[in-house]
Amino acid sequence: MAASAPVLPRGFPRRFPVHPDMHRPWRYQATAGVLRLGFPLVLGRGLRIEGVEHVPPTGPLLICSNHLSNLDPLLLGSFTPGSNTAMGKRELFANPALAWLLAGCNTFPVERGAADRWALRTALDVLGRGGRLCVWVEGTRAVRPGMKRAEPGVGFLWRRHPVPILPVAISGSEAALVKGRLLPQRVPVLMRYGAPQELRLEGRQARDNQAVADAIGVMIASLLPNEYRGVYSDAVATAGGPGL
Repeated sequence: MAASAPVLPRGFPRRFPVHPDMHRPWRYQATAGVLRLGFPLVLGRGLRIEGVEHVPPTGPLLICSNHLSNLDPLLLGSFTPGSNTAMGKRELFANPALAWLLAGCNTFPVERGAADRWALRTALDVLGRGGRLCVWVEGTRAVRPGMKRAEPGVGFLWRRHPVPILPVAISGSEAALVKGRLLPQRVPVLMRYGAPQELRLEGRQARDNQAVADAIGVMIASLLPNEYRGVYSDAVATAGGPGL
């Protein structure tokens, strides 16, 4: 059953997802198509997308990524094949027209820093129905290259629905769109998909939201260059992650 929505931004539909069968609405298809064409034109040959073949055709799936730039959701949303759902900070939905467009792109609002029960129920409903949910594990953008510690919320989602994890690592986007610039600049940007992984934790770790979140953080960091691994540098070195 879909989660009830007591208060939603103007322009956002009462029923979410727009297509209960989890297929891409036309707004999603059109927006992703425009972005897939636009990014190579704007970023040039410096843009690399690797490992798309690892993305399974169907869910359930938690697509978990680090976050460096406002470009990241656009990159992930446009280049990840299939129909995916994502949370976005509520401030993005202030404009009714943009709220309508984001809803059509399978994106729903979340109140950051608060116990947003509707957003949480909606996320769990997506996973419970076999959907694919994109999560920025750090909760917000890192201020510089180097992962921050993953928020326990992603651990809670996985503990309620222990689905496979698809780690995604983004590097370079923080330099492509720096604060104060309206348009991206041409610098190397890499988005790298890892292979889906079953998260196997035992005992106390399997019951600890933060422990689960940290395990997912290590998966992502292992796909990043050394200087982007941040708080998970030592854990990746110990595990012998692939890196770049």
